[in-house]
Amino acid sequence: MGKAGSGISNFIDKLTGMKPEETEELSSRMKGVCAYEYYHSGQRFILVDTPGLNNGELLQGAAFRAMATWLKDMYATHRQNTAEGVIGLTGVIYTQSIKDDSVSPADVRSFELLRDLCGDEAADRVRLVTTMWDVVNESEAIEVEDSLRTHWQSLVNAGACPERFDNTPERAWIIVEGLENTKKTLLLQEELNQGTRLEDTSAGRHLRPEEWAAQSGQAEGWFERWIWKPCLNMWSRIAN
Repeated sequence: MGKAGSGISNFIDKLTGMKPEETEELSSRMKGVCAYEYYHSGQRFILVDTPGLNNGELLQGAAFRAMATWLKDMYATHRQNTAEGVIGLTGVIYTQSIKDDSVSPADVRSFELLRDLCGDEAADRVRLVTTMWDVVNESEAIEVEDSLRTHWQSLVNAGACPERFDNTPERAWIIVEGLENTKKTLLLQEELNQGTRLEDTSAGRHLRPEEWAAQSGQAEGWFERWIWKPCLNMWSRIAN
């Protein structure tokens, strides 16, 4: 997950070797949650692409609801179908373009949403990945990186790891495989499972009331097209 334009989908493209036009339609990737099954070094990976935060095509409340719906459904489905009861994610990769020379209010909100979506207990499953190192002056980018690390300090202190991505498949896999196979449940999943309304969760409280109201007016048709049907299709593929 990450801000729109920070390289979320590109990271998955580098992992899988697929170009955007060879994967799900681009509009779906911008608006909904897309999951890709991929085998690497004999291991099976489910890579999940989420809508970009602060996406001009999608309201912040709708992007967050898309991610939350997928996480809740994953939690509930595996709770019913696994002996242990609940399956957690191996990791959350948060992308931030190193080309952004300052931390904007939108960046602050996106990070706060990430922090409270994951929670301290799952913070060690988070990788804070700066992207686009291949197109910047490194000495200047290091200054931006230092500023970001200060901004990210609360999550880093809880166990999250900053990483650099130079737009190569090799580096992408180093980041993913560095997560190893530890799985944890995110704070948002726990809160939703306990019956907390999405807007009352720790992460949901970062969204303004008008963002929830604005997106709820368009929710029925949008939810059916971009979330419910893709989730059904994805779970049928994973189950098989």
